[in-house]
Amino acid sequence: MSREYTGERFLPEECQGEIAAEHYQRYQFAKQFVKGKTVLDAACGEGYGSSLLAEEAAKVTGLDIDRNAVEKAGKKYGNEKLSYQSGSVEKLPFEDGNFDAVVSFETIEHVGEEVQKSFLREISRVLKPDGILIMSTPNKAVYT
Repeated sequence: MSREYTGERFLPEECQGEIAAEHYQRYQFAKQFVKGKTVLDAACGEGYGSSLLAEEAAKVTGLDIDRNAVEKAGKKYGNEKLSYQSGSVEKLPFEDGNFDAVVSFETIEHVGEEVQKSFLREISRVLKPDGILIMSTPNKAVYT
């Protein structure tokens, strides 16, 4: 039985057209920057994007607050290069300097200002000194 698509969580099997292309293109763009790197996909949702990143990265960890989504993602996409973990962007459950890259698409607009600030501090903490952040958020004036 399929869940109703609400737009809050991208479901590749249920969402097509322009929105699907936008989601897919974000990860295709990010792949060029993660080749051979250790990557965190923060707020990975259903996990499809983490699996795309793992096509180029050395190792990818998908993180999401939804334990059910994490469990499903692990079963569907998990492999020796790709794992999923439950946790909050407010306090990332990883050691300092653990990642070469952090990817987070369409996340920060879903949390309040204090969590946004904490998330950005946490990204800085878990990134290696020469690490990169690849992040997107919708332009609410254009994209609702």
